[in-house]
Amino acid sequence: MADEAKAKGNASFTAGNYTDTIHHFTEKISLAPDDHVLYSNRSAAQASVRKFAEAFSDAEKAVELKPDWPKGYYRVGTAHMWLRRYDDAVSACKNGLEIVPNNEALKSGLFCLSGLVMMPLKV
Repeated sequence: MADEAKAKGNASFTAGNYTDTIHHFTEKISLAPDDHVLYSNRSAAQASVRKFAEAFSDAEKAVELKPDWPKGYYRVGTAHMWLRRYDDAVSACKNGLEIVPNNEALKSGLFCLSGLVMMPLKV
């Protein structure tokens, strides 16, 4: 059941069915509440349906559960960015790079964010 929920979550994310993805990962989290990857995956799905506060909460939980995992910091940074908290997004990327200095996703995120901090987007 638990592995089935995770597999369904991954499949629905790949298919672009983000609401289903959130449901499946929520089901899996209820069975394995200490799995940081589940929160990270649900964070990505939450962001995909513009639930940025929820995406941030899930990303923070992923970092809490696995503070040495750089992808969690990437998720936190991404959520901060969508919430227009650019300085916090930069900090999240920098925190992740302290753990894994050569992480390309975090380095790329930090580079992109540096422009937003200097000149925020008007949306």
